Amino acid sequence: MDENAQHWLHALSAPMAALNGASYTAPDYHEDEDRTDLERWWGIANRAQLLDMLGMADNGHASELSEAYWQFQRCLPSQWQALLERLPLRERTKHEYAARTFPDCGPGGTRAWDLGRMSFLLRAGVKKGFVTPEESLYLHHRLALRARHYYNNWNSYLAGYLFGKALWNVADSSDETLAAHLERQGSEHWNRCILLNIRLGADPLLASLAWDMPLPEPQRPSSLQEDCWS
Repeated sequence: MDENAQHWLHALSAPMAALNGASYTAPDYHEDEDRTDLERWWGIANRAQLLDMLGMADNGHASELSEAYWQFQRCLPSQWQALLERLPLRERTKHEYAARTFPDCGPGGTRAWDLGRMSFLLRAGVKKGFVTPEESLYLHHRLALRARHYYNNWNSYLAGYLFGKALWNVADSSDETLAAHLERQGSEHWNRCILLNIRLGADPLLASLAWDMPLPEPQRPSSLQEDCWS
């Protein structure tokens, strides 16, 4: 796999790199000193735990809104309104959030929030020696297949990540305050930092990495067990 294709794969975690001052394209998330504490924040202390966590790419936080995005793009306006009226307050708020964000992220919804974080875990795992660079590339390619299935360009992918992060940020809100807290996420400090750093540091890179550029599938390393997520 050539260098540009590898850069494309590693750029799946670009929003997290923008937030934390990490590399957008290196196999290691941090090229110099390892500043990630996977055990504290993720409960990951070894290879098996990291590989197990990758299942979140399919069954992570995005599942919370997947039905809402699915219904919004298929319902007539009258059907959508009728659906909202039947839902309890919290679910109605989340469905309304999906409707507002759909024009920017499309049917992929917030799945990029999970895909981007799994890319980060793989790159951090390379740094810690939990996975090899070859294993990371192969598993990154599997993330890329999902990203391209759900999104049509980098902008919709990045939007999906930010919308997912915003929902995660307010997950502890009460049913009554969830809507108001979601409305304020556009001005939340760290969300604004991600957007600014992407604009200043990642936009030229992503513009050079066409969303549909060829990404040859790496050979599956024999070191990955058959039941490993992929």
